Amino acid sequence: MSKRLHEDEDDEDDYMSDKILTAAAQASAPQLLNPRRRVPPPPTSAPPPKEKSRKLIETEQREQGLSTAIASDNKGFQLLKKMGYKEGTKLGMNQSNGLTEPIPIKILPSRTGLGEQNEKQEQIRIKAEVRTKFHQQAQSTYQDHLKQKYYFKRLRKDIGKCQSICEKLDREKFNLEESILWRNSNIKQDEKGEDDEEFDDGNNQQVVMELQLKTLTEYLRDKHLYCIWCGQTFETSEELEETCPGNERDLH
Repeated sequence: MSKRLHEDEDDEDDYMSDKILTAAAQASAPQLLNPRRRVPPPPTSAPPPKEKSRKLIETEQREQGLSTAIASDNKGFQLLKKMGYKEGTKLGMNQSNGLTEPIPIKILPSRTGLGEQNEKQEQIRIKAEVRTKFHQQAQSTYQDHLKQKYYFKRLRKDIGKCQSICEKLDREKFNLEESILWRNSNIKQDEKGEDDEEFDDGNNQQVVMELQLKTLTEYLRDKHLYCIWCGQTFETSEELEETCPGNERDLH
C-alpha cells in the first residue's frame, strides 16, 4: 500500500515543469469579457456594391436620353423628312432664327405648379425692394437730422458772435449800458447744453433764430457799417454796398 502511494506522488507534475508554466501563461493573458468589443476579423472579400436610388437612376437615364440624337428610324424624324426637313438644318421658315437643337428640359425642384416658382421669386424681389427702400429712408432721415442739428448749432454760433460784436461796438460808439440785442445770461446758460438739446418744434425755433440773426446783422450794417460775414467795419455805406456781396452767409 505504501509503495502504491509513492508511485502516485511520482506521477504528479512538478510545479516548475513546462506544462504548468504554459497553462499559467494562458490563464494570465488578457481576455475580452464583452463579446461585442472583440476585434472583428479582417474582411475576406470586397463589400457588395450599393444599389442606386430611384432618383439617381432617373437622372442618369434622362441625361443619356437627352445626350442621344434622334435616330433616323424615329417616326417624328421621318415625318419631318417628309415635310422637307434635312438633317443638320434649322427648323422653321426663317433659317436664320430657327432651332438646331430641341428645346431644353427644365426640371422643377418641387412638385408645385408651373407658376409657383415665379410667384415665389416675385415675392422675394418685392420684399428686397421694400427692405432697400426702408433702409434708404432711414438713412435719409438720419442724415436730415444731422444736417438740422448742425444748422441749429451754426445759427447759435452766428447769433452769439453777432451779439458779442454788437455789445462791444455799442459800448464803444454809443456808451450804452444795456440792450435787448446783446447776449444775456439766459442765452449763455442755454448754450451750455446745446449739443444735447433735442428740438421738439424745430420749424418754429428755426424761424425765430433766423429772424434774430437777420435783425442783428442788419443792425450792425446800419448802425456800425459792420458785416459779420466779411468780418470788418467799412468807412462808408457806399463802400459797404460795393465791397460786401450781401447780408447772407451763402453770398460770401
